[in-house]
Amino acid sequence: MNLEKREIILREIQYWRRSKVLPEQYCDFLTNLYDDEAEAKDSNPISFRNLQQGSIKIWLFGFGIISLIFLISLYFSVFPWPLQLATALCVLIVCYGYSAIYRDRNNMISLMLAGIGSILTLGFGLWLIALHNLDPDFWRPLLIAGCGLLWVVLGFLLRISLLHFCGFAFWTLLYAGFFGQVRPDASILELELLYLPLCVLMVWLSWLLHHRVNGVSGVYLGVGVLLWIMPEIDALLLRPDFPQWVSLILILKIAAGLALLFIFRKKWIPWVTS
Repeated sequence: MNLEKREIILREIQYWRRSKVLPEQYCDFLTNLYDDEAEAKDSNPISFRNLQQGSIKIWLFGFGIISLIFLISLYFSVFPWPLQLATALCVLIVCYGYSAIYRDRNNMISLMLAGIGSILTLGFGLWLIALHNLDPDFWRPLLIAGCGLLWVVLGFLLRISLLHFCGFAFWTLLYAGFFGQVRPDASILELELLYLPLCVLMVWLSWLLHHRVNGVSGVYLGVGVLLWIMPEIDALLLRPDFPQWVSLILILKIAAGLALLFIFRKKWIPWVTS
C-alpha cells in the first residue's frame, strides 16, 4: 500500500471515530495496524524515502560500504593469499546472506544481491587463478564445477530460477569440455547419445517434481531444452572439424523442439506454473 492510499484510509478512520460509526477501540486498532504496516515498509534503509529523511548513520554506513569496496579492489592483489581467500568468502557470504534475508521482504534487492554475489564468485576465482599463476587447465574447470554446485544449491534454496539454471548450465559446459578432451573425434551420433539421455532425464524430473517441489520444474524443463540442442552447439563451437551442415541439423532440431512444445503446451505449461 502506497503512502497516498494509507493517508486516505487513516482520514476515513478519523471520520468514523468522530461520527462514532465504529467503536473507539476498533478505530484505534485500525490506526495502529496501518501505522505498523508503514513502519515495516519504511524499515528498508535503501528506499529513497529513508535516504531522504534518514539520519547521518545511514549515510555514514553507505560511505563505509563504498570505501570498503574500493579498498578491496585496490589492495586485493597485495594481500597474502589466506587474506585474499578470506576476503572473497566474506564478501560472498554477505551478498548471498542478505539475498536470503531480503528474499521475502524485497524481491528486487534479493535478486540484485544474488546476481552480484554470483558475478563476484566467478570474478574472484578467475582473479585468484591469474594472481597466483595457477594452472588454468586444472583450476578453471574446478572453478566452473564449484560455481555450478554453489548456484544449483543456492538457486534451489532461495527459489531463484535463473541462478538455479546457471548452475546446471555451468555443469553442462564442464560436461562438454570433459568429453571434448576425452573424445575429440566423436561423431555427431556419439554427441547425440551423450546429451539426449540427459535431456530426457531432465524433462522427466520436471514432470516428476512439479507437484512436489515448487519453482524447479521450469528450471529442469529449460535445462532439458538446452540439452536438446547441445550436441550441435558442441559440434559447432568446441569441435571445429565438423562440417557446416551441422548447423542445418541445429535449425531442424529447434523447429522440432518448438513444434513439440506447441503440441504439448497443455502438458508442460502447468508444470512450469505450478
